[in-house]
Amino acid sequence: MKRRLTWGLLYALIVTAICLSTWWSPALLLIAFIGSLREVLVMKALTAMVKLRTTLYLLSSAFATFFLWTHDAWSDIHSGGEVLLWIFILVWLSDSMAYIGGRWFGKTPLAPTLSPKKTWEGAIIGWLFTSLLGAVLLLWQMDALAQWSLPNSWPELAWKLPLIVGFAAPIGDLIASKIKRLAGVKDSGVFLPAHGGFLDRFDSFILASLIVGLLIT
Repeated sequence: MKRRLTWGLLYALIVTAICLSTWWSPALLLIAFIGSLREVLVMKALTAMVKLRTTLYLLSSAFATFFLWTHDAWSDIHSGGEVLLWIFILVWLSDSMAYIGGRWFGKTPLAPTLSPKKTWEGAIIGWLFTSLLGAVLLLWQMDALAQWSLPNSWPELAWKLPLIVGFAAPIGDLIASKIKRLAGVKDSGVFLPAHGGFLDRFDSFILASLIVGLLIT
């Protein structure tokens, strides 16, 4: 557990640096998509059709990520890298709260054949905390809490992004689990010690960024 937490913290710091360091650094996220695609293509048990669909899925998410990085999606935030970082933060919040909620209250399996440890209770708790706490954090970051009594003045990003990511994150995780199940592997690779491969680490972000990108076009 200690090793997993250490590498997880390093991973979070690297992602933060990539998203915020310079105007061009979010382009380094392309490495994650290339790494995920490579992991899928070398899975011998996958059929050609599954590999084709997964390739299109990853390419679509990569284009959506590029769109979010380069497009001024919301007038309140002018840095595409900051938008991408918030998606990562909300994904991490969703995963953490779903795990805690599942450990404490989980009884009903969400997808027993794909991910036996995930429960409906954990998924719901993860979505609620991501939607509510994520909105508060974004409102605070945008200094909109001073206008708490005027919801119409709240930046759309503050409440839309947590809702979308909280919904998409667990589904993205299940999509990756389905791919690995078809391939007969536990982890997609060894990109991060104790965490698995690129697809294991970026599965939720892949779908979340794709849906966010589609919804704001």
